[in-house]
Amino acid sequence: MARRESARVDVVTFEVLRHRLWEINDEIGLTMGRISGSPAVYESGDFNTAILTADGRGLFAGVYVIRQASALDLVVQAVLERFAEDIHDGDVFLTSDPWYGALHAMDSAVVAPLFWEGECVAWTGVVIHELDMGGARPGSWCVGARDAYQEVPLMPPVKIVDAGRLRRDVEAAFLRNSRTPEVNALNLRAKIAAQMTTHQQLREIIRRYGRETFLGLQEQIIEYVRDAVRRRIAPLPDGTWYASALLDHDGVENRLYRLQLAMIKQGDHLTFDFTGTSKQAPGSINCAWSGLIGGILQVLFPLLCFDLPWSHGALRDCITIVSEPGTINNAIFPAGTSMATVNACQATGNLVWEAMARLYGCSTHLRDEIMALGYGGVCMAVWGGRRADGRPFVNLFTDSVGGGGARSFRDGIDTCGNMIAPAYGIPNVERIESLAPVLYVYRRERAETAGAGKYRGGVGLEYMVVPHGAPGPLEAVFFGTGASHMETKGVFGGLPGSIQRNLVLRRSGVSERFARGRIPLSVEEAGCETLEVKEAKDVTWVEAGDAWVNFCTGGGGYGDPLDRDPERVRVDVRRALCTPDEARRLYGVVLTDDLNTDAKATKALRAEVRAARLTRGVRLGADWLAPDGGPERLRIGEAFVVRDTALGPVLGCARCDRAFGPATEDPRRRALLVEVPLSDLSPLNAHGLDGVVVREYCCPGCGAMFSTDVHLRNEDPAMPEMHLSL
Repeated sequence: MARRESARVDVVTFEVLRHRLWEINDEIGLTMGRISGSPAVYESGDFNTAILTADGRGLFAGVYVIRQASALDLVVQAVLERFAEDIHDGDVFLTSDPWYGALHAMDSAVVAPLFWEGECVAWTGVVIHELDMGGARPGSWCVGARDAYQEVPLMPPVKIVDAGRLRRDVEAAFLRNSRTPEVNALNLRAKIAAQMTTHQQLREIIRRYGRETFLGLQEQIIEYVRDAVRRRIAPLPDGTWYASALLDHDGVENRLYRLQLAMIKQGDHLTFDFTGTSKQAPGSINCAWSGLIGGILQVLFPLLCFDLPWSHGALRDCITIVSEPGTINNAIFPAGTSMATVNACQATGNLVWEAMARLYGCSTHLRDEIMALGYGGVCMAVWGGRRADGRPFVNLFTDSVGGGGARSFRDGIDTCGNMIAPAYGIPNVERIESLAPVLYVYRRERAETAGAGKYRGGVGLEYMVVPHGAPGPLEAVFFGTGASHMETKGVFGGLPGSIQRNLVLRRSGVSERFARGRIPLSVEEAGCETLEVKEAKDVTWVEAGDAWVNFCTGGGGYGDPLDRDPERVRVDVRRALCTPDEARRLYGVVLTDDLNTDAKATKALRAEVRAARLTRGVRLGADWLAPDGGPERLRIGEAFVVRDTALGPVLGCARCDRAFGPATEDPRRRALLVEVPLSDLSPLNAHGLDGVVVREYCCPGCGAMFSTDVHLRNEDPAMPEMHLSL
């Protein structure tokens, strides 16, 4: 579709109308929540909305699950290509196909053109994660599937409403395979109704201000956001920042896959190069190009557009993506994608998040925007079966939220979820118990999950659920990540959060504790005959008397944990967010029996830990003959200072001023490397994979820890952190 010339909008009108469109997009979400029959929507916000231009460029994405709306551009553009001249006023289109813009088959996208006097002038879109779309497993998370043919039937773009009339045949095909057809039918009407209401509001704007003003407004929004983002990127130093991620269990077997990113910043442009990422997997964890786009934009929106409209059309003009088709986050059909959103798509976002945190650490004006990874991937379950009255049910447990990543100036927020879904929330317990034959025993914040640092990550959530009133066994499908390794990495010396897992307590002691008037608040208090530690992707049956426990990772830390104020550690121990063992092991803080700080013993222990790093560490590069120090040019995070010398910019330790080498070299090149088993960081990590280690990079002069990473012990070469172009 050719873009037509449109009128420029004056500044006052622009400000009024762009905020009005912003509000209208939010109202789509509010309407959706009122009509939807899915607790995943109205309790947790597992959906999103968007307004787009007539040619399918995103203007606004909603505040719910960002990645779901980030690829609606692709949906609209696919509809424009497939239907061409057969798009009319009152039409609505539906797809659940990842190769046409949906992220996975359970994210059914509905888009509708807005017409004015016979011309399409905009589009709107809504995406909902449906409770069930068919397939072998309740919830359609197809554990065991090797490709798309063994998963949920995909629906390419179809016309679900033709000139204002619902096509019952298409609706029947859409609902036929679902275990929750009534809920899905209500969701479909919610998506359509929310957009029709929105169209009335948009037409009121056109009626008052005119078509040319409305079209000009759209172009100016994209121009405004694009120019603002470029101005934000431009002052950042040029260079390349690196990130890597592991993705565990493809749904068939527990193999580890690698995703890699080299993020290049040059001028006012960012390039995301995913060369080196593993080939697509024989399982359900892959994502198509739509998931790659969603994974990138879900991080860039909150980081670069925190006070701007989340315009996908504008942001894509500021970035270049390099990715080989056939890889795990750019899969080609018939790759399995039913777990795409919370696997390859989420892992892609983690790479971008990690690289951006390192880039921001090299900035003077965006350093306060640094955030370590928080809640790097889901650890969730779907239960399905029969209620007491014999009716079938499927429930997606959306309680599983982790802690936020630490900032450069404060701790991460405890059990806050993920910044890629700002309006997401955990469901009301009583509401879920009214819809499914389950009983919540407890939900609590879990110590030993947060990544340690000068500022720690937020702690994760733990909860216990038991069957209650079900006439028979319930099928449980688990589809987590980060069960073999930690995903919420720290930044600038901060440590990662814990692993996360699903545990099944066979023949638990919950009922006996209830009979004695007590509520068990842990696995140990509940007790059981057999404890099953489930794999990241797993399927089992849960019977009366069994219990399910889920614990989620906390956020990554910021800065060397030995620099944390001992008083903060003491307060965390008193609040049960940190154990005395954690305090000593990770922070070098010694507490007395009455939980006060022993200052003298703490000082001695911290000196001992730094000395041990110097003794245990393996030198990765030879000493560098440093010139005399010069004036400070740049600070990088907590760890480094760049000074101008006779030999050019030199990178040195911010603590002891030891020179590492030219500032254009990777700081890890001449570091001390200490490899730490997962179990040394948290007792919860005993459930992780033996071959995974945390690599700690330290200054050879003073032992200060400036970087950490998660790798396979004997298989992964050292990964660079950054190369500045000064």
